[in-house]
Amino acid sequence: MMDGVVSCHATAKCAACAALLAGLLGPLQMHAATSGLRTEDARKMRAGVLHDLAALATIRPKKCIEAKNAELSIRGWRASTAQCAWQNRLQMRRWEADQASDLEHCVSRQALWWARARSRATPAAGPVAWNGTWSAQSLIDDSGPQKRVAIIERSANGSWVATEWRWTPSPRAATRKWQEGRWKLLTDAAIGIRQSTPKESVPHEVAPLLATWEKNLRGRAGEVAEASWLWERDGLCMRMETVGLSQAQLHLPYSKEDGRLEQRAAMQLRLARTYPKATWLTPFRLLPMPNSTPRGGAKYEAIWIENATVKGQLWMPGKVDGAVLRARIAVALPAKKDSETEAAAAASIAQSIDSELIGLATTWAFDNER
Repeated sequence: MMDGVVSCHATAKCAACAALLAGLLGPLQMHAATSGLRTEDARKMRAGVLHDLAALATIRPKKCIEAKNAELSIRGWRASTAQCAWQNRLQMRRWEADQASDLEHCVSRQALWWARARSRATPAAGPVAWNGTWSAQSLIDDSGPQKRVAIIERSANGSWVATEWRWTPSPRAATRKWQEGRWKLLTDAAIGIRQSTPKESVPHEVAPLLATWEKNLRGRAGEVAEASWLWERDGLCMRMETVGLSQAQLHLPYSKEDGRLEQRAAMQLRLARTYPKATWLTPFRLLPMPNSTPRGGAKYEAIWIENATVKGQLWMPGKVDGAVLRARIAVALPAKKDSETEAAAAASIAQSIDSELIGLATTWAFDNER
């Protein structure tokens, strides 16, 4: 009998504990489910403000009263008609990559759009060159009276779409505060799609050279591709082949005054042995630097033709450790017609490469050798 009473009490106690536990866990489970729904709602809201102007503005947008078409010419892209809200204080325009356009593939369409978007930012913000590993990127410029957000992303079908918003805050304090809240939703969503640069695409030893190259682009479109950096000059597609930091085969003096002709002759001999089929357009020499360049170390260059490609290489010795930062620019020769035409084309390409090498060396000296 006592056993039955004990069993009954134990059963009742367990049931009570279970009920108590359910009472405690119920709100937690409900909170977790609610948090999940809120996270999903937040994600949908972010996607909405990025792709639907009505969701951002909370009113139906209209065609802008004044559309500036002069700013829309971006090679390889088709621009849509601008939409406006908030009495034309909020504007959105979208571009779609024009796959049918005749685009010579030096840098990608997305690199061209990114360079144009950065050129309209004051001051220029975000990464300078487009990285070929990205599937989305954004730019935010809140520095001026008119605020800007620009995004570019690859859609699910593989095509590229870009969007730009401009907002001129209302002069009325209450309206401006409300608009700021909506604009923050947009900037937060734009930050959320940003992608960092993979470490493997820019090795640590060439990162300083990348910064110099990007600065020397001076607004031109550039792209960090799988094994090289691409940009255009004088209608030419230039490819930077980063050789990286290494010990020089022969000692290269940092000081211009220490450079000797026999050293350069020895280096040219070694290069000739390394590239036996090369035609030398500019033998190994001190790079002529502009008079405005600050006092810094000696820079060296050589330009040659090899395998239907004009190549120019830059050597920049370090001041203390003897390491030499090297960079090589390559440009393909046009299809061969005759020897005279090829020679003229090679000479013209060599001149463009020489100008780029001088630009890189000058930028490096300003930033690293003061």
